Amino acid sequence: MNILLSFIIPAYNAEPYLRECLDSISRLNMRGRGYEVIVVNDGSTDGTAALLEAYGREHVEVTVISQENRGLSAARNAGMRGAKGKYVCFVDADDHLFAAQAPLDVLEGEEVDIVGVNVLQKDRQGKRMPYRRYVPEYNKLYEPARKFMQGRNLMPCVVAYFFRREFLELEQMQFTEGIYHEDEDFTVRAFVKAGSFKALNVDWYERLLHAESITTTTDVEKQQRRLRDLVKILRKLDGLADADPELRVCMQSKLDYLAVDMLRLLLRQRHPKVFRQEIVGAMRTLGYFPLHWHWEWKYILFNLYTRLGN
Repeated sequence: MNILLSFIIPAYNAEPYLRECLDSISRLNMRGRGYEVIVVNDGSTDGTAALLEAYGREHVEVTVISQENRGLSAARNAGMRGAKGKYVCFVDADDHLFAAQAPLDVLEGEEVDIVGVNVLQKDRQGKRMPYRRYVPEYNKLYEPARKFMQGRNLMPCVVAYFFRREFLELEQMQFTEGIYHEDEDFTVRAFVKAGSFKALNVDWYERLLHAESITTTTDVEKQQRRLRDLVKILRKLDGLADADPELRVCMQSKLDYLAVDMLRLLLRQRHPKVFRQEIVGAMRTLGYFPLHWHWEWKYILFNLYTRLGN
């Protein structure tokens, strides 16, 4: 049987929630369509390995790749190297999938490089809400995919997309290892290179909020590394946008909003003056401080606030 979907799940000390994640995939109505689940055990020190061994005996579609702890990007890259499906779907070990059917028909019948779906966010009280940074025009085909970025703050989370495996392999797409916010880098580069994109109005993925994550951490060292990594990503993507004027037009809104996110983090957190000067200085050198103008009232207010403080 041909494999339609390759689910790639990085797992590091994921014992408390991994089984529920795997069960949510098993409950999908694939109607005879082939699929595989590749779990990359990224050097876990808890009971993750034992859980996967037991789960694999009951579910032949599950393949386990074990490696020393190398981080999320390296785990996803390992999963992509082993994938055989027509499309690749990334899943975080502490999240869930819905038993949706609609995306499968599109994936099976078309050759779109990137297919977007809806992501929901559930808080610790069980309340669900949409989780997106853009309002897509559903079922519209964008060729090339970069045209979809124009004027939009592109959703960076890779879990919101299906990626055609042959496209990933042809473009030698990999996650940059050793950085935080690897999705911001990978997703934008994928949209730059992809030949086509289509968004579907389908609730597919449920993202669970946790008390402590890289986006909510209060660890000052992690906060500073996170901001420095965002500077690296902005520098890299801004350099990519210099390839040609048309690409710059398509990417500029995303880059501008990435700069906004960096300043929001910097203002919200408590850092020494010398560190604030380091980040603002790097943004100034790149041409993103003061912020560029966008005619959206929230952006305008934040822009004025940062300019007054400049």
